[in-house]
Amino acid sequence: MKYAYAWLAVLVLLTLLAPVRGMAQDGDAEVSAVAEDAAATVYGPGEKLVFDITYGPISAGEATLEVKDVIAFNGRRCYRIESRTNSNRFFSSIYKVRDRVSSYIDVARLYSLYFYKRLREGDYRRTVEVVFDHEAALAHYADGQELPVSDQVQDVLSAFYYVRNLDLAPGKVFSVPAHTSHKSYDLKIMVHGRETVKTSAGKFDCLVVEPALEGEGLFKHEGKLTIYLSDDVNRLPVLLKTKVPVGTIDVELKSFQLGRPLNRLNLEVPVEQH
Repeated sequence: MKYAYAWLAVLVLLTLLAPVRGMAQDGDAEVSAVAEDAAATVYGPGEKLVFDITYGPISAGEATLEVKDVIAFNGRRCYRIESRTNSNRFFSSIYKVRDRVSSYIDVARLYSLYFYKRLREGDYRRTVEVVFDHEAALAHYADGQELPVSDQVQDVLSAFYYVRNLDLAPGKVFSVPAHTSHKSYDLKIMVHGRETVKTSAGKFDCLVVEPALEGEGLFKHEGKLTIYLSDDVNRLPVLLKTKVPVGTIDVELKSFQLGRPLNRLNLEVPVEQH
C-alpha cells in the first residue's frame, strides 16, 4: 500500500511539481526570475493556508501550508515553510497518512537552502534531509551523498513559493531549476488563462497554471495537474485538481490567514538562529 491511489495526489500540494520528461526546449520558456528590485514577496511570516482534500465525493483529509517564521541558517535569513498532510479518521482506517515537509527559503534570493521530508504513510516510513550549497552547486544529503545541482535550485516545496512570485500572465511559460529525490530537472510552468473559482474560503478570480507533470515523480500519473492561483497580490493557491488512474482528487482552500511580507533587501530584521 506504499502508493495507494487515493492518497498519492494528496501529496501534489507538497511536491507540486515532479521531475519531468519533455523539458522546455530553447525558446519555449522564459528562464524564471523574480525581479531583483522587487522589495517584498507575496507571502510572509504568519501566512497559513488550510485545504480540504477530496477523492471524488469522499473527504480524505486536510493539508496545511504555513510560513512559520524567519530564521538564520548558514548565515542567511530564511523563511521557514512547513506543510503537513493528515488523513481524516475515516481514511486513516484504510490508509493513515501523517506527513510533514519543511523548506528554508533564502529571503533575499528566494531559493532553497534546506529541505526536510518526513513521510508516514500506512506502514511506509521515510525521512529525507538535504542542505543546498549554492556556492559549490551541490546538494548534501544526510546519508552522505553529494549531488550536483543547478544555480538558483529549488526544492519541491520552495518551487511552489517561488512560482507565486513570478510575473504570471496568460500565455506565459516559465522554466524553474529544481531538485528532488536525487534528481535535478527543469520545471516547466504554463499559464493558460483566467477563471473564477468559488470555495468555502471565498470567491476568487484566478490564474490557471499547469506544471509539466509527465514521467516519474512521487507517483506515475496520466492526465494533468491544474492549479488555480488567486489573480491578486497574494497569489493564493485556491484549488488544485488532478486525475489519478481511478478518479479525481481536489485540494481546495477552506481557510487562510495572510502573512506579513518582508522587505527582501532589509538585512536588519531579527531572526532566530537554527
